[in-house]
Amino acid sequence: MSRIHRLDRIVADQIAAGEVVQRPASVVKELIENSLDANARQISVHLLQGGQSLIEIQDDGQGIEPDDMALALERHATSKITVLSDLDHSPWLGFRGEALAAISAVSRLTLKSRLPTEPVGRLIRADGGHIRDQDLVAMAPGTVIAVSDLFYNTPARLKSQRSPAAEAGWIQHLVEHLAVGRPDVAFRVDSEERTLLKTPGRGDSHEALYQIYGRELGEALLPVDYTGMTGISIRGWIAPAHLHRGSRHAQSLYVNGRWVVNWILRQAVEEAYRPQVPDRRFPSYWLWIDIPGDAVDPNAHPTKDEVRIDKERQVAALLFRAVHDSLVQKSTAPELALDANIAHESSGEYDQAQWSLVPTESSPADGGILHQEFLELVPLAQWQAKYIIAQGPLGLYLIDQHAAHERLYFEELQRGKGQALVMQPLLVPYALTLTPLEWQALERYRPTFEDAGFEITGSGGTTVMVRSVPQGLRDLPDDPAVFRVILESLVSGTVQHDHPITWIEEPLFAMAACKAAIKAYRPMSHPEMVALIRNMARLVDPRGCPHGRPTLIRLSIEEVDRRFGRKG
Repeated sequence: MSRIHRLDRIVADQIAAGEVVQRPASVVKELIENSLDANARQISVHLLQGGQSLIEIQDDGQGIEPDDMALALERHATSKITVLSDLDHSPWLGFRGEALAAISAVSRLTLKSRLPTEPVGRLIRADGGHIRDQDLVAMAPGTVIAVSDLFYNTPARLKSQRSPAAEAGWIQHLVEHLAVGRPDVAFRVDSEERTLLKTPGRGDSHEALYQIYGRELGEALLPVDYTGMTGISIRGWIAPAHLHRGSRHAQSLYVNGRWVVNWILRQAVEEAYRPQVPDRRFPSYWLWIDIPGDAVDPNAHPTKDEVRIDKERQVAALLFRAVHDSLVQKSTAPELALDANIAHESSGEYDQAQWSLVPTESSPADGGILHQEFLELVPLAQWQAKYIIAQGPLGLYLIDQHAAHERLYFEELQRGKGQALVMQPLLVPYALTLTPLEWQALERYRPTFEDAGFEITGSGGTTVMVRSVPQGLRDLPDDPAVFRVILESLVSGTVQHDHPITWIEEPLFAMAACKAAIKAYRPMSHPEMVALIRNMARLVDPRGCPHGRPTLIRLSIEEVDRRFGRKG
């Protein structure tokens, strides 16, 4: 074994870069945080090949002193802290003095900066951490950093990068979070010749969210404003529960102005939504949590994404209460239009001729009853506004109203799938603003969407106009959401990408059925409960919803007798 020795500075910098610079988005994050620390009010990002060929970030901040330019590229060189106690009340996003050194160690970097008081700026170039040359340059006040040929000298890391489109999408996703966190700063992201993101920078977080996520979400946002007894305040915006998504991309937590990832706080928010959001679906929120500075340790992670919080469980409890109260006080349940052909009550018996909660006139192919046992069930009550309690010859039944109604819609769409996939033009097209990953999924599967009956056209940026939908989705109460759910499933990998026919005919109908079905916590009248149970008798497979959850469970009379100690 060889003797212990000090690593060469360049080798040490490249090893350190593995913690700080994992992909092009890591570079963008570190450089934008430096721009924000420099009091920039306008930040622009220009990308080539998803940032792998070029990342150029320009700001109008206070700039770097000419004599500090070379020092800025050295490890642990910073103007933001001097002693350890400075971290207790540090207002800075970047403070470790690693970013520029780590980035320059794995790229070709050009740094230009000019103070507002100086007539010209200073330029410095570095390759793989080695400073090549310095010069004067004419430029506007602020800083411009160009990072080209990222990972050119670390081939293993270069091979691990994803496609340029995917990397550009991650960068846009990152800047969206940073832009919402600082609505007083105007952000712009350009990739090749296309603008991916642009915010006004007028200090209104709601305006920034509207600009980034589009009208549907922007107009539905609910405010959160909560102050606890321990000097902790929570403010921001949350989306109503029915606007849930298939990923957590539209979630942001900011602790003392810093965008962070914290599993306990995130779980607290999602728990507040729990009764209204289905499994594997996620709410959207953007929340600012202000905590006394000495209760937060921002130095817990090399990229500063994670922070340690004193009395974290207490903060999570306050966060849960803030979100819960806003949902209860300000949100309204979306109106559900049901076409219930309610029959009359006659001699204590309900007419079984035609009970339908499904908005269609079609019926099973043979038009007959497939499961006689459901006709013998008598609904007694609705429990917790989620389950129907019914009695039958074999015992007591609990029926999940959402799962059962979802199965009805699913089989109805399957029976008419020939017509369901026929393109139906919309009288009024609707606009949707897609995330970067959703846009990529749409571009990749556009021909398949067209075969399925969708007509989608661009409307600038990542906003699209949906002009036609499959005929089977025409009468659903939330067909725009169905289209987004399909995109989210493609992004998250919950459908078989290699078998487009499969995801057209099965998950599309399952998603549509889930969106259209009665939701939990929706009160049902007694005739509606009867109608739902009668329709279950006509199903091919009434045992479970298309996502695999059971529609009903049964408690036998023998089991009840046994528990009460009866012999019969």
